Amino acid sequence: MTIRTPQTIIPRSEGSRVNGIWQDGADLPAITILGSVQPATKGDYDQLQAEQSGRRIERLVRLYTDARLPVAGEDRTNGAILLWEGERYLLVAVSPWRSTALKHYRYLAGMIPRSP
Repeated sequence: MTIRTPQTIIPRSEGSRVNGIWQDGADLPAITILGSVQPATKGDYDQLQAEQSGRRIERLVRLYTDARLPVAGEDRTNGAILLWEGERYLLVAVSPWRSTALKHYRYLAGMIPRSP
């Protein structure tokens, strides 16, 4: 069993197209959830390579929590942000885990590269 600790999540407002180019929504005030952040597996990277066309993922983590959060491509908010060890990670995939005694979601979150 994993121990859940406070994790900072930054929800985002709706994005939109401006002159045909997608613009992410603005960051909203941060919230705190309970969750466990763990390293991603090679299988996680392989899964995202097949699913995330056009999105380059270099560093990936797993987030386990009972909170339902938006992921990239799911709605117009383009996914929430996990703050982890001083970096921003975009939630890019979710899997509900309902067959165990502890009902939760497993998210995959990819690090957002810092602007130069």
